[in-house]
Amino acid sequence: MKIDSSPPVVRFSDVNFAYEDGNTVLENINFSLDSGDFACVVGPNGGGKTTLLKLILGLLKPLSGSISVLGRSPGHSQAQIGYVPQFSKFDAGFPVNVLDVVLMGCLQRSFSWGRYSAEQIDKARAALEAVGLKGKEDRGFAGLSGGQKQRALIARALVSEPRLLLLDEPTASVDVHGTEQFYCMFEELNQKFTILMVSHDVGFVSGRVKSVLCVRKTLQIHPVSELTGEALQDIYGVDVNIIRHDHRCSDKGHICPHS
Repeated sequence: MKIDSSPPVVRFSDVNFAYEDGNTVLENINFSLDSGDFACVVGPNGGGKTTLLKLILGLLKPLSGSISVLGRSPGHSQAQIGYVPQFSKFDAGFPVNVLDVVLMGCLQRSFSWGRYSAEQIDKARAALEAVGLKGKEDRGFAGLSGGQKQRALIARALVSEPRLLLLDEPTASVDVHGTEQFYCMFEELNQKFTILMVSHDVGFVSGRVKSVLCVRKTLQIHPVSELTGEALQDIYGVDVNIIRHDHRCSDKGHICPHS
């Protein structure tokens, strides 16, 4: 879906990637992500989902083909990308509060007296409010629940006001009820940010995202309406059943796979 005539936020053209052991992870990848999109990357473990994000971030380079991010090469676009990795670990004994964690996402600091600027602090508080953590600024990060920690890390990615938000399995440590709330939050964030998310929660994402990128070495794009049991079986290599049900933040239904 195009909001304007600007170039795609992300474009892969005939991209191939293999690690040093020669194992080909991604083969002939072609897709584009437009401004305002909310897309989900799904596929089996080891299928290349996280590798795809690392290529967008410029942390890896393709063997062949080309990648553009916000009209530039990936390595020159990092300042406009908010990234929440799959695993973020903090020393539980490190005395850092929630606001400090979010401020780590600021790309530039005011080094006058070694402190963040008032503007940066205001942006951090606004990011916390956007993810539902208003009033938690002074709480110790280590004392938060798993879901609250994940929300704080998303706020850290938002504080720099990126144009693209990359989320790598953001609900991996969240229970079912919390996952429902997270996807409602992502729908709200999509009003401001282009989002590309890796997830195994096909049942939750299919009623919310605009397209699904199925990655299993190669890549296929499925509109949500076409995400059938057969398509899921092709992705995961297992039999799945489809159960349609409603969720709280909209009237749309979504599908839930059971292997």
